Amino acid sequence: MFKPMDYLQSIKYNQNMNIISKNRGFIQIVLLAIVIIAALVYFNVDVRGFFENPGIQKFIAILKGAWTNFIVPLFSYLWTSIAGLFN
Repeated sequence: MFKPMDYLQSIKYNQNMNIISKNRGFIQIVLLAIVIIAALVYFNVDVRGFFENPGIQKFIAILKGAWTNFIVPLFSYLWTSIAGLFN
């Protein structure tokens, strides 16, 4: 037999589980970052020297330019266009 209260409790349970599963993704990223940093320290990798390399600095500058000049304006345009469909 259908009980409205059971249905409402199951909806609340599902909402709580969605919140927990979203938080798990963040925790996994933090744990992955800790493991990567620990591995770099263990193998004595010079991260500062890597980023001071002129080739890497040029590549990062290209990525920053592409992000600010192409990717952000494209997504901004798409966002306003799609949002305009629903207004």
